[in-house]
Amino acid sequence: MEKKMLERLIRIANCLRQAENGWLWPTEIANRVGLHRRTVTRLIETHLVNFVDEQKLEPSNIRMLKLKPTADMTSILKFLSVKEKISRAVGGRR
Repeated sequence: MEKKMLERLIRIANCLRQAENGWLWPTEIANRVGLHRRTVTRLIETHLVNFVDEQKLEPSNIRMLKLKPTADMTSILKFLSVKEKISRAVGGRR
């Protein structure tokens, strides 16, 4: 995993943690961390899906996200580390 991607993931996780169990939409997260909304959505769906609760508001299809109460930065970083080691062993970049 690239250092830049890891820094982005940490910024996103910190933003969700600072919301203190409040729901945020991807656009708000993107504004707070200085990334594009699609980048935030892609990174969450790819790497942080196990640590984030998602709620969709129908019929407008708005997504609201928050960090799960059981998730903390230590567990997120351990997960990303293990995921990186597995991808290196398999030979992939992700």
